[in-house]
Amino acid sequence: MGLISRAGASAALVALFGAALLGCGGSVADADAPDPTRRAPAPPSPFCAAAQANLEAIRPLNGLVAQGQVPRDQLASTVAAVRRAGQDMVFTAPDEIRTDVERTVQALEMQLDVLVKSGGDQTALSRDTELTNRLNSPEFAGAGERVRAYVERNCTTGAPGTSTRR
Repeated sequence: MGLISRAGASAALVALFGAALLGCGGSVADADAPDPTRRAPAPPSPFCAAAQANLEAIRPLNGLVAQGQVPRDQLASTVAAVRRAGQDMVFTAPDEIRTDVERTVQALEMQLDVLVKSGGDQTALSRDTELTNRLNSPEFAGAGERVRAYVERNCTTGAPGTSTRR
């Protein structure tokens, strides 16, 4: 999302150092040799991995509902995957944002319920004034913003325990 991965940055950095070594009498073989002091990027935290999986589960759902007429079985299986991903976020949420994650997943569940009831009609979401009012309430909007801020701060390239932008 606009940032290069840590691996990409490392490759660019290695290429830059390789060029500098060539200018100083080093060889390409020196630049390509494994550096025993360099470690692989740390794996993402369980919560960051769950947040990424949630994002990846929602993408196909967005694609489906954008098509209009959605086959019920395809909608059901895609919604089930999104629900599982949301629950994984709740199960792995750090204590400091667990309540906000629970509320954010609850908001997602409410939207999924409307989508399923309407057969995948995304306009049903905006027509449901009760849903819209709840989602725009300070309680839900604030929770969503705090979860987004946490993910941006802790689940992006260069953050502790992460490897890619979420």
